[in-house]
Amino acid sequence: MIEEEKLESFNIPTYEPTIEEIRNVIREEGSFFIQELEIAIVPWDEGRNEDGDDDFVDENIRAEFIGRHTRAVMEPLLSVNFGAKVMDELFFRFQKKVVQLMEEERLEYANLVISLTKNCL
Repeated sequence: MIEEEKLESFNIPTYEPTIEEIRNVIREEGSFFIQELEIAIVPWDEGRNEDGDDDFVDENIRAEFIGRHTRAVMEPLLSVNFGAKVMDELFFRFQKKVVQLMEEERLEYANLVISLTKNCL
């Protein structure tokens, strides 16, 4: 569906620092005092079900929710590189992959929570 050259050249570099790395950068910069610094582990479909009955929700519905949110963030970047006409198929396949992954493991991401106070030195 897409040119192999485009796929091979596509790269989204990411770096996920540890809590200690973040803490050290804030301390070294010196403008803020850390009140609270923690990582909250959140399910990929957090916020989808207000009732909390996730045990009874179809995995396809959960995967659709995850797919829509992922598409909202990623589609602009992906469509520039691969073309808009492949986006429907790409996210359909992504949704199917999410269903498979949910059968094997709990899908979660880390959400960093930081509370800072400005240093008045």
